[in-house]
Amino acid sequence: MTRVMTSLACTALLATAIATASDEISLEDVPENVLDMASRTAPGVTFDRVSIEVENGLTVYEFEAEDHAGRHIEIDVDENGRLEEIEMETDLEDVPPQVMITLANTAPGFTPDYIELSVRESSRYFVYEFEGRLDGARLNIEIAENGELLLVSDELSS
Repeated sequence: MTRVMTSLACTALLATAIATASDEISLEDVPENVLDMASRTAPGVTFDRVSIEVENGLTVYEFEAEDHAGRHIEIDVDENGRLEEIEMETDLEDVPPQVMITLANTAPGFTPDYIELSVRESSRYFVYEFEGRLDGARLNIEIAENGELLLVSDELSS
């Protein structure tokens, strides 16, 4: 288990090193093809914030808003207008049982502060992202809908 946690933390460090810090930009500065994809993905939603970051040499635009139910939603679109990811705030009671079992086995006593359901272009599964605390330390955990543990990172590696 320690090897898995160490390996996952190293993966998170590498991903952090590859991506650069995001910069907030004006909606008017977003290329038309990118804005069009974000708008079609979340029709009727007004974006509150847009930021850009470079991931693996590709510019990604991250749109943030609240959906019609008042939950946080984030849409990532690359510079070519391709949808990369949709993240939607979700409630604990909507998390599948197999995900909850993995969460309990991975981090007994973990208290989630925020949960997102992530739909990623690069994944064949929905991914549940948990942000919270374990023994006073900030912890991020990602688990696929089938219960597969994908990522565990603490505040030092995220």
